[in-house]
Amino acid sequence: MADNIEPTNIEEHHTWAEVGGLEADYFTGDYPESTGHRGVSAGLVPDQAAPVYNASSPQEMRALWVTRWDFRTAEDIRIIAERAADANFNALFFQVRGNADALYRSQIEPWSALLSGGTLGEDPGWDPLELAINEAHARGLELHAWVNVYPAWLGETAPPSVTPEQMYNSFNSLYDQEWLMWDRHQEPMALNKEYLWSNPGHFAVLEQIVAVGRDIVQRYYVDGLHLDNVRYASWEYSRDPITLAEVEDAQAADPSVDRKEWQRRQVNTLVARLRQAIDSTKPGLLLSAAVWPVYKDIWEWWTAGDGYEGFCQDSVGWIGQQTADMISPMLYLSSITQDDAQFAALVQDFVERANGEHVVPGITATYDTFAPIGRRIDIARQAGCAGQSIFAYGHVNQKRFWEDFRNGPYATPAAVLIPQSSRERTSAMLQAA
Repeated sequence: MADNIEPTNIEEHHTWAEVGGLEADYFTGDYPESTGHRGVSAGLVPDQAAPVYNASSPQEMRALWVTRWDFRTAEDIRIIAERAADANFNALFFQVRGNADALYRSQIEPWSALLSGGTLGEDPGWDPLELAINEAHARGLELHAWVNVYPAWLGETAPPSVTPEQMYNSFNSLYDQEWLMWDRHQEPMALNKEYLWSNPGHFAVLEQIVAVGRDIVQRYYVDGLHLDNVRYASWEYSRDPITLAEVEDAQAADPSVDRKEWQRRQVNTLVARLRQAIDSTKPGLLLSAAVWPVYKDIWEWWTAGDGYEGFCQDSVGWIGQQTADMISPMLYLSSITQDDAQFAALVQDFVERANGEHVVPGITATYDTFAPIGRRIDIARQAGCAGQSIFAYGHVNQKRFWEDFRNGPYATPAAVLIPQSSRERTSAMLQAA
């Protein structure tokens, strides 16, 4: 998408872009919180014939996203792990970083305010990530630490000064506003009711995020690192001084490099650096990412921009180059939610582009009945996907879909299908030992 071309559906594009893809329904009031469920259904897809489930592979990823709004106590986490295991899920994507804060013990970023009733930086007296790992592993579940990458803060009020200092305060002090994304009017993104996004082209942003990822995989027995919001905030970003100067220099050496290409390279570098951080410590760990639902727009019916041009996210390139092991396209904007054929077309496009690398489609659980979820699991299996990711625990729990999973598409337990790239790294590590 060219810089001066806006996506057709601006409202939906905005909701899914600047507020954060996986979490868009929370910000629009549709996510059932752990206290006081307030879920709103996405609506029932017109019923087709009841699905006759294809037999699942002995190995497939069956991941369940667990957001930071899904738990407040240790007991919440135990219940989450128990229900997921009983329903024959085999992996949890457990959120540990929302907006440059931590839901685990970190010396880099402050404790999330969600764990202490609203006080940023207050030690809750327990470690959600450590407990989640123990509870998941005790039940045969993998636990992948889910990290929001570029969101740096959430809300219209600046964070208070705490120890360790929150990114917004420390980076403003060190780098003024150049560390933020800037819009088409060359104005830095301001605090707002949604996410404030950091600049992928700023060296300190890169180093902060790599340090966070390295810290998690070094100190915790996670099975993988799962990235979200690993892209630019929307099609108009970023016209910050650093980006514009660097693009000008790049074009002097290679006139074919435009701003979007340069920005893709910055995100690619971040993913590659995280791969290096994992491989230098625990080579067998998976690096995965929740990605924009369209890689490159080749359909007339798609209206919300694509990942490659609109958000500078080369997700297929990551798995092709094996800097990432797996991608999970977030296939549930409103049009996809209501149309199985569109869902199938997008799944097939990702699978064909992936050329044998692992694609695990993201399926929403916001429906009134389980039937649409079951159909989409079946579509993903028929397309040859490496599994499915279900968004999210709060929706599944609110709708009480646990029995539907266990008695339907997940009736037979399955182990996680490990990507060949991960097996090769593990083998090399063992041979070197």
